Amino acid sequence: MMGYKFDSQRYITRGVAAEIPLDIQLMLFESIEVMREKVEELDWLQVMKLEGIIKDGVSVLRIVHVQEVPEGRVEYYLPYDFECKQTVFVIDDVDHVTMLLASEY
Repeated sequence: MMGYKFDSQRYITRGVAAEIPLDIQLMLFESIEVMREKVEELDWLQVMKLEGIIKDGVSVLRIVHVQEVPEGRVEYYLPYDFECKQTVFVIDDVDHVTMLLASEY
């Protein structure tokens, strides 16, 4: 099995640029580093599900970051008032890394 590095040139699609604020995009890329620490190897496909929810009376952004092989999961709750329900993919094609909305795949 080949471990992916996610360290090549990074690109985002128009959909990500339009729908996901820059600070959240950067946080999603940082989440890949957190996943790297949790699992032995990174899968070529990282999946992040974003949803604005109310937790304990506060607007938060829940991010559930998963990968299939090897199985990994990281969950975040950010104090962020962002109405959103999106799934974002980050794909490592070895020579470049692309962040895209699932609907753009």
